[in-house]
Amino acid sequence: MSPGALPKQTYIGGSMTLEVGGRKAELTHVTNAHTDGDTWVYFPDANVLCTGDTMNNTKRYQTIDFANGGDIRGMIRATETYLKVTNDETKVMTGHGPLAKKADISEFNAMLKTARERVQKMFDEGKSEAEVIAARPLRELDATWAASDEAAVAFLKMVYNSFKRS
Repeated sequence: MSPGALPKQTYIGGSMTLEVGGRKAELTHVTNAHTDGDTWVYFPDANVLCTGDTMNNTKRYQTIDFANGGDIRGMIRATETYLKVTNDETKVMTGHGPLAKKADISEFNAMLKTARERVQKMFDEGKSEAEVIAARPLRELDATWAASDEAAVAFLKMVYNSFKRS
């Protein structure tokens, strides 16, 4: 890689503020959400939030990459933070789908919380991944959020695997 291609400024965890094209950009690391390396960006003067893959606006389940640090609880923390930062006029650029609004964040957050509660209850009861899949505790969410039966099972596994991490 050529020296000119290397970043001149980086950060690890926490947050930082940059100026981009005359606008202030607030970057914040998201701990263990989609992965362990996500950042969301807020442009306060434009009232624009960029979530990356910690959220989508496709009305589909989002990948929670457990192998790379992803966790349902981190996804919930991220979306709860977005709800605090935004207002009804905020333009929300998600990782996938059309421009979103605060109401879309709220809907996505509610889905995540329901999934967490149902799967964690079964996990805490000692149910195996196979038993949770067989029980299909997210069936009514799947009707809206799963693109297919395979996608429904994949999301259920991602949520279940979140609880294998302490």
